[in-house]
Amino acid sequence: MTDTLKSICEQCSQLSNPQLDFVPAESARHKEIIRRDLRELIVAAHNEQPRSVVLLAGSIMESVLFSFLSGQESYIETIRGARFQFNPDMSLQNYKEIFNKYFGGAIPGSALPDLIVEYRDTIHINRELALPDDTCARASRDLIRILDKILADLAGFAAPASA
Repeated sequence: MTDTLKSICEQCSQLSNPQLDFVPAESARHKEIIRRDLRELIVAAHNEQPRSVVLLAGSIMESVLFSFLSGQESYIETIRGARFQFNPDMSLQNYKEIFNKYFGGAIPGSALPDLIVEYRDTIHINRELALPDDTCARASRDLIRILDKILADLAGFAAPASA
């Protein structure tokens, strides 16, 4: 039997208690927005609303990556050995690619799959019509799990080193 959205959500501790230390201190509004959207995601999951979960999870994933990457320019410059200018007008696809290139190896097991963009794009009717009927339900479950994992990975990356 497939897990319900509610049961999956209840297993994902980062969704209800996110550690957003990876968001730069000067970006407090980012944290407020992410927390607000996470609360809405939990409500949608508890009400078994897969389309709403896909929409919110995709939006939150983009917010998380945007907030994280916008504070990592100097880290990326160090790895690149060249200047890096974060472009805030990019898409989830671009954020995912930048994250995977510079952090996929630095944060073990954190590389984001291409399907996060594909799933998020199922909110468009033309995309949804071209896919099997259960795609939205499957996407909602997968996105919740991926979002919880990336929140945990980034919290661990941002945590101060133990002395």
